[in-house]
Amino acid sequence: MSELLYLRREEVAELLPPVEVQLDLVEATYRAVAAGRVELPPKPGVHPRKDSFVHAMPAYLADDDILALKWISGYPGNKKRGLPYIFGLILLNDAETGLPIAVLDGAEITAARTAAASGVCIRRWAPRGWREAAILGCGEQGVFHARLLRTLNAEARIRAYDPNPERIERLGDVRAAASELEAVEGAEVVVTAAPIVEEPDPRIGPEALGERWLILPIDFDALVRRDAIEAAELFAVDDVGQFGYYRELGHFRDWPAAEGSVGECLEREGDPERVACVNLGIGALDAAFAARVVAAAREQGVGTALAR
Repeated sequence: MSELLYLRREEVAELLPPVEVQLDLVEATYRAVAAGRVELPPKPGVHPRKDSFVHAMPAYLADDDILALKWISGYPGNKKRGLPYIFGLILLNDAETGLPIAVLDGAEITAARTAAASGVCIRRWAPRGWREAAILGCGEQGVFHARLLRTLNAEARIRAYDPNPERIERLGDVRAAASELEAVEGAEVVVTAAPIVEEPDPRIGPEALGERWLILPIDFDALVRRDAIEAAELFAVDDVGQFGYYRELGHFRDWPAAEGSVGECLEREGDPERVACVNLGIGALDAAFAARVVAAAREQGVGTALAR
């Protein structure tokens, strides 16, 4: 306890479990949240620049006695500076004493757990036999979601759009689209991963989608219109309280209320043909992933010990 373990992004990436295990970890955490076994306040945030945010994301997972905090920033203007859109750190504490025990670079866990959260929804609600997918936004989340889609379905055909077309090639074997609407045409699974902005101009409505679809707006309301959500037979969010908090801040204007959390809806029977899941990002997932990574680091002797 006299030292604090620090893990760089490259180390975190090597220590993360396989994608299939990540999906099981996300699903177990979502179910624990739904059952009330996780303390998860809506994340407070500050906004130092237009369209920027810096959020604090605390969580306590009672099942495994995990206590953690993520401090995460998102600055869309960083692209012009040659910097990542997202930066973050995760602090893991000893739940018995409150003593900080590890600090992790948060970028890899943020990217991995966000894609894994989408993966849980795809595994449960994607149209049966799906093969066509669309990714709107080819930054880091686009890259991670392309890998996820191929992991879940090796035969998946992915069409991608980004306002900076040169970024599309980062996703590997995908078909480039000239617009958001072209990308989603015929897609059964749609992931929207644009920057989160204060005044969005969403283009994706129900007329752009087919008869069966799962839409995953990980960029809040940046690209998906309200009427697309209204057309869904099931609308779930990862955290109902947090969704309400963001509505108070001006996001999701006039959107319908969610039918429940993803964890709650996973318990339901039936196979709705049109599903929308808005995973805003919850600190419980960061905490679960961080604890798994730190345990692996200790077992393998990875990381840098920092004096307190």
